[in-house]
Amino acid sequence: MIRRLLIFAVLIAVAGAAAPAAAQGPFPFFRFFYTPREQPAPQPPRDTIAPPRATLPRVTPPALRAPAQPGIPPRIEGPPPPYEGDLAQLAEILGALQYLHPLCGSPTGNRWRGEMEALIEAEQPGPERRGRMIASFNRGYFTYEQTYRSCTDAASVVIARFLNEGARLSREIAIRYAY
Repeated sequence: MIRRLLIFAVLIAVAGAAAPAAAQGPFPFFRFFYTPREQPAPQPPRDTIAPPRATLPRVTPPALRAPAQPGIPPRIEGPPPPYEGDLAQLAEILGALQYLHPLCGSPTGNRWRGEMEALIEAEQPGPERRGRMIASFNRGYFTYEQTYRSCTDAASVVIARFLNEGARLSREIAIRYAY
């Protein structure tokens, strides 16, 4: 019995001595059950519109904007329109298509970015709403940029589905909310 305890104590001492002192902590035995993972380096926030080749202007967050001029009252935005959620989803789809189409060899260039610019121009949103629309476009772009590095069969399926979904959304918005 004593022999077993002695062997066990030697094994624990050897196992504890093999690790650096910082990794041992007060209970070196428990490091076998838990090893801390390295934290990834923090990513800087993306405040630009799409990738560096973007043609849309940067949107400055409201907290960083210059105060309104004394003679001009600030523009007050009303409640968002009832189709705001569909419009945000359409903007995300346009952003995803802007990334995926050239990835799969389609010569569309900046077609989907142009569609987004036309959508923003047609809506004439205030600065807050405009920022949300651009953020939705960027979210769609960057989400698929992180997922797909080359054109795969799945990317081709996503493109086809997004083309159908975007057509459906734009048709529904036009039919339901046109005046």
